[in-house]
Amino acid sequence: MTTPREEFYSPTDRELLRVNNLENFTKLWQAELEWFEPPNYRRSGWSGAARYELRQENGEMIGVFIKRQENHLRRTLKYPKGCPTFRIEWQNLKKLTKYQIPVPRPLYYGEHYQDGKPQAILITYELKGFSSLDEWLKGDRSQGGNQRLRIDVLPAIADTIRRFHDHRFRHNSLYPKHIMLKVRRDGNLTATDASLIDLEKSRRVFSPMGARIRDLDTLFRRCPEWSSHEKDLFLNHYLKAGLEHLPPPQLAAELWKVPLVKWVKRRIAAKLKKRVRR
Repeated sequence: MTTPREEFYSPTDRELLRVNNLENFTKLWQAELEWFEPPNYRRSGWSGAARYELRQENGEMIGVFIKRQENHLRRTLKYPKGCPTFRIEWQNLKKLTKYQIPVPRPLYYGEHYQDGKPQAILITYELKGFSSLDEWLKGDRSQGGNQRLRIDVLPAIADTIRRFHDHRFRHNSLYPKHIMLKVRRDGNLTATDASLIDLEKSRRVFSPMGARIRDLDTLFRRCPEWSSHEKDLFLNHYLKAGLEHLPPPQLAAELWKVPLVKWVKRRIAAKLKKRVRR
């Protein structure tokens, strides 16, 4: 019987799990948890996540997400035979936390082989008070829409994604549901925190340009809630172009001069054209 491979992000995290009698892989794997959403089954493996509250030494509760999977693999050049996707996500979370890119704070990773099948556990702290971009936009629409607020949150989203790309990361699944927002209003002032989640498909790339094109194409196609002007304003903040004062037609014309914008928009148009032909 193999010994589980385990890693705690910090000694404090190890102590937190010990206080809650969840200090090792076996206890975490056997813990009775309610799925936050239905597990994802594919081929001969599965993967799912549960929200759980841990009691801190001061008696206060803190929310975490405990993700468990079995035989859920990803094959890469480094791991041609495959490795648990949570191992890749754990490694990405540690790197991005080091670079101060907003992501869920990692807590624990464990890996164990049972009957030849890899089992893995990943724990991260909950992003308290956050909601996904798609949920936030749908909620805004159901309340009649606040165009000023929708525009006010764009710089924070653009900055987070830009910094992610600047460190040569490509998300590979940059859907609105994978962008988390925490929006606070004080009179006419709006403060927004943005964070990226579900990083098991993310990878480092040689050049950030390909990452920018791929991820922005995905985000724009998967976010129909954004108008063309909102997408242009996002690009303006992503590029730090300082053109937000321009009227929509002129802003679009100026952005079209930027090669990145031209490549992204042409890629989207080509995919939409191919879809229509089908």
